[in-house]
Amino acid sequence: PAPELEQIARLMAERPGLRIAVVGHTDTVGGLEANIAVSRARATAVRNRLVDRYNVAQNRIEAGGMGYLAPVASNLTAEGREANRRVEVILLEDG
Repeated sequence: PAPELEQIARLMAERPGLRIAVVGHTDTVGGLEANIAVSRARATAVRNRLVDRYNVAQNRIEAGGMGYLAPVASNLTAEGREANRRVEVILLEDG
């Protein structure tokens, strides 16, 4: 179960004009190119789940990856690296 995805899907059902971007992030282990690919794959997996399981229209969700370019914590600790491996949802349009 993914309660966060259920909440996003419910919000999108309630607001038919809502469009979002799903953005994946990584820690600094590995090179930038590899991390961009990993972060894009993370975002795409979330997008696909919203489309396939929760029937959100594909054209309402963009997916992309930032790699390690936008950390929320230090990459010098295991806890910080774990916090940096994440997916964020950004509001694009609500019309």
